[in-house]
Amino acid sequence: MDIINTIQLHKNDFSKTEYKIYEYILQYPENVETYAITKIADLCQTSTSAVLRFCQVLGFKGYKDFRFEMVKYLHEHYEEKDTSDLFNQLTNEYMKALGQFKNLDRSLLNKLIIQLKEDNSIYILGIHYSALPAKELKFGLQDLGIMSFGAYDYIEAAHLSNTMNEDATLILFSMTGAKANFSRFLSTLNNSMPKKSYLITMNPNAQLSHLFSHTIVLPGHTFTNQSVVDTQAIPMIFVEMLLNLVHNSL
Repeated sequence: MDIINTIQLHKNDFSKTEYKIYEYILQYPENVETYAITKIADLCQTSTSAVLRFCQVLGFKGYKDFRFEMVKYLHEHYEEKDTSDLFNQLTNEYMKALGQFKNLDRSLLNKLIIQLKEDNSIYILGIHYSALPAKELKFGLQDLGIMSFGAYDYIEAAHLSNTMNEDATLILFSMTGAKANFSRFLSTLNNSMPKKSYLITMNPNAQLSHLFSHTIVLPGHTFTNQSVVDTQAIPMIFVEMLLNLVHNSL
């Protein structure tokens, strides 16, 4: 019995959270070869502990053992891809995503730019795969002479959130916009969210949207879920564009 059959055999053994992982793995089994446990959890809008439990239900000690068996299956059952075709496909998908930047709400973008220039209390948060664009924005603003506070893990972000007031500007990068870990570690913000709060996500149906004053949805959500391209790529391009716009308006 191969790994896919094993997963299907345990279909009724998974909890509601683990079932999200079940559905994702069956739809995109090839992603297990290139994605770490944190990214699988992020894409499934679950936690790393949920992915670990999923693997244990299948009889594995952890994700590493599960991944080894899945990679073995993929190499045995999938034909080698034509890399030239894959390169062209990725190039086309990137071009599509970049073209969709034109659809971003310009008035909302301009409002963010003004607040980045004028506010003295700017907080930038990004966890796991959202940390890199958050850091890039913080350091880029610093180079422009604009100071801000940043946090890139939940513990650090939890402490930092206690220093925010209603007049602060909060920018949260969250690829999926999932609410579970936010509610767990940043519960303070559930009831005292700054009035000028921005969620930057790639998920048009982000669970966190209703908590934030503004939501900026970046393009490429479907693309990144179906390819080996890192989900940080599109937000990083957005940050570079935003920094250039801020610089141009100074």
